[in-house]
Amino acid sequence: MNKITVHGNLTGKPELRHSRSGVPVATFTIAANRRRLNRQTGNWVDRPAVFHRVVCFNALAENVSASLDKGTPVAVTGEFADDSYKREDGTSIRRIQIEAADVAASLRYATATLTRNQRNTAATPDREDSTEPTAGERETEPTTDATSETDRTGLTLVGSE
Repeated sequence: MNKITVHGNLTGKPELRHSRSGVPVATFTIAANRRRLNRQTGNWVDRPAVFHRVVCFNALAENVSASLDKGTPVAVTGEFADDSYKREDGTSIRRIQIEAADVAASLRYATATLTRNQRNTAATPDREDSTEPTAGERETEPTTDATSETDRTGLTLVGSE
């Protein structure tokens, strides 16, 4: 099984795009900070942060984009996905990203008010129920939709530390 859960803070606002076939795609990066106890001194030592690239599809992508912002502490559950490609000059680029099945704001240092989105029976199915996107769907273009923020409800952070 290829499942992973990562906790960290968003390094920037999630970027919402749409694939050529119209599937919403959100990408963002989280920084997982690491602390270890030095047993010899009894002090906590900060280790370098580890950065994880995350991609979300469909309703999850729209909700993440509407709800989260830079610095938001989150827990992301998903699978590792190979996002390798070749550049026009023939150079191979290899990177691994997390394909999110679920994203949750951490309530450790904040409170939140949740608003359930209304179901749209004409909407595309959730990522888990849909087929794997084609190579063309993985290539995304900037979003140009004029959906108002009142149509997309989600998580509102009330306060944080």
